[in-house]
Amino acid sequence: MLLPDLPEDILVHIVTFLDVPDILCFRRTCKRFYGISNLTIVWINAWETHISRNRYPFPSTISSMADAKNWTEQHETSRTCFSIQAMSRAELEQRTRHAYRLARKWLQPDHPELTESSFECIYALRPHRTTKWPVSPSISITDVRFVRSVRRGPSNLATVESILVLSVSKGIWSVITIWDVPIFPYGNDHVQQHPRKCAEWSPKGGLFTGLCLSRNHGSEADLAVSVVCEGRHEIDLFKISDVGELLPICTVPSVPVRTSVTPTEEGSSSLRTMPPMKPMTLSGQLLAMSDDIASTVIYNWKTGAFAVLEHEEDEVGVWKHDHIIQVVFAYRSILVVRARSVHLFPEPELCLASPSPVDPTTAFSIPPPGLPIYSPIANHSFGWVDGVSVVPTYSEPSSCSQPGTLHLLVRLQSDNPWRANEHSLDLYELSLNPNFGAPALVVHEQSTATQCPYLFPPICTSRVSTTRGPLRCTDLALGRCGTAIWIRPGERASLGLVSGVFSSLVPEILEFESEIASENLVAGIFPGSLNPYGNVRTRRICSNVANNWTALDYDEAMGLLFLGDATGSVSMLEL
Repeated sequence: MLLPDLPEDILVHIVTFLDVPDILCFRRTCKRFYGISNLTIVWINAWETHISRNRYPFPSTISSMADAKNWTEQHETSRTCFSIQAMSRAELEQRTRHAYRLARKWLQPDHPELTESSFECIYALRPHRTTKWPVSPSISITDVRFVRSVRRGPSNLATVESILVLSVSKGIWSVITIWDVPIFPYGNDHVQQHPRKCAEWSPKGGLFTGLCLSRNHGSEADLAVSVVCEGRHEIDLFKISDVGELLPICTVPSVPVRTSVTPTEEGSSSLRTMPPMKPMTLSGQLLAMSDDIASTVIYNWKTGAFAVLEHEEDEVGVWKHDHIIQVVFAYRSILVVRARSVHLFPEPELCLASPSPVDPTTAFSIPPPGLPIYSPIANHSFGWVDGVSVVPTYSEPSSCSQPGTLHLLVRLQSDNPWRANEHSLDLYELSLNPNFGAPALVVHEQSTATQCPYLFPPICTSRVSTTRGPLRCTDLALGRCGTAIWIRPGERASLGLVSGVFSSLVPEILEFESEIASENLVAGIFPGSLNPYGNVRTRRICSNVANNWTALDYDEAMGLLFLGDATGSVSMLEL
């Protein structure tokens, strides 16, 4: 009996032992094998064997049929949350092939590449494709964000997938623009498509002070933007449709009124206005907003319920604020990361807000008399930092069902002039506390060890050397599978005072000097599923002679990088 004559179930079982490239070769041998390779079960097995088990980056998924059914009942549209069982065969094959290719690219061994000047040896990670388009000529891009991916066309065909991108430019007033950028993960490189503007929003005379995007799949609100306009502070919520429309939902007050705990002589509580809040995290109906001093408010924008998290303010004499960087909804807790402090708060109970007598239309009283303000249960300080990126990791990278460790990538500030070129990025780990929730040993005294869901202080697990220098964009982007993206500044005056003399005589020196003075987009691969070697590996993705990058975003699962610059352009790099 020949191999093509075997029963279908046996052939399907044989294919499970093949790598993804081998399945594609198997497909090209005969019509029978072509038909076998087009079965959905073949690509479900390929995804589970080569992607899920190896913990490779893949968009958030629901793998079981029961979970998929429950999830579908709760959400009308899947957007970027994918049910493996509900995917079409073509889409599942496309995403599995893309994830496999991307993982192979991260896992490839170090192959040094000599630069054109032949002065230094660099490990490169070349983008598969780069798309650049003008947004606001001569007006700097202040922020750029990946919104989500959207597939269009018949599900049984290898269709174009579009990426929705949000850009923010700031001229006389701020402008938000939504772009639709087509990508071709199926290999249709010859097709040329240009980004399309879908929507634009700019409150006349208004400036944006902060924004955040929801990462919850099927969320009613996708975008929160804080605006100051003619002395008013507010936070506007929007839904972003799959065609890129900005649909307004509601306005949330961003200047709460604080109720003092000390009663006045008349027996009533005194009120004072809190600093304006910025939106930091949007998750379903919950909005986390913070000021740049010490307060964070968790607010349910549908019901009006809220909770206040507050730590002690900076001591008198500190010359700059402990400004907010990130708020993370962690396991049974909330992590608030600021410029020189990290505080872990207990999971709060939300209470209904009451209208403020100061201005019921723009403020609410925080908190009503008798309600507590939550204090941190753990804290730590790295010193002053230039950038922090915090991500939760899970036992299954494509699933969010189980709590996991928190990883923090930190870029510290340095003010030592004698160590001008010495700098590092440090990866810290906050592990789950195995004793969390255990009964206290002493009656009526709850031990701190059992109150805190994570073990403090954070433990430094990896360090990567970099250079120190001026940057317009100090953002860091860390993925759940251990890949990270940052911008590395160029070297400072490497040839000293005589550089100009020799540069005019030897063109190679001028070329070398320009190259090492350029800022670089760098990828780091920390030990994990994409780096089994134990030491951090770095790759240079591209360089920028103009040194004018101003914004950065990264989606690990899709392998997409986004850069904004001072000339008003946005670039999307496909790894």
